[in-house]
Amino acid sequence: MYLRPWTLPNLLTFLRLVALPFLVVAILEGRHGTALVIFLVAAITDIVDGYLARHFGMGSPLGAYLDPIADKLFLVSSFVVFALPGTPTAVHIPIWLLVLTIFRDVLILIVALVMYLALGVREFPPSVLGKLTTFSEICTIVAILLTNVEVLPAAVAQAFFWFVLALTMASGLHYILRSSKGIARHKEEAAQRPGP
Repeated sequence: MYLRPWTLPNLLTFLRLVALPFLVVAILEGRHGTALVIFLVAAITDIVDGYLARHFGMGSPLGAYLDPIADKLFLVSSFVVFALPGTPTAVHIPIWLLVLTIFRDVLILIVALVMYLALGVREFPPSVLGKLTTFSEICTIVAILLTNVEVLPAAVAQAFFWFVLALTMASGLHYILRSSKGIARHKEEAAQRPGP
């Protein structure tokens, strides 16, 4: 399989990965204005590289794998840093929310791996609930950064915790339900196939 690594969307994804340590350091050093700029630029490049891949034929197998990995690294890293007690921030992400979001991601990864190994399912597209969960996590990080630069009150960022909680639980259950239906459907199809 030719991965086509040298495309503009892939370059933007690589730049996001390069920017990640700078985001983490800026947050840990309390430079929240800088962190906000880095996070927003990363979000914009994510939108741009997706648009280029879809509308200008610049998609690639490498990009299909690398883009969601870069997005998840940005979100998980931001959640972890803002959950650390020593991070200089007006709002800390509760540890229980951090654990829940990571558990959901690990659960989805395990389910996708089982579907691939047991059933040969190569594509496991995100659900609408999954996309809403990711969007709520992004909004949470932005709200915390805006709180730290005194644009939003802390209550707004804290309200997003409950949106993330509800969507994380709903999307996790939905993935499990969808996967169980997929497995049952696969078994039915296998049973209906004529034997050798």
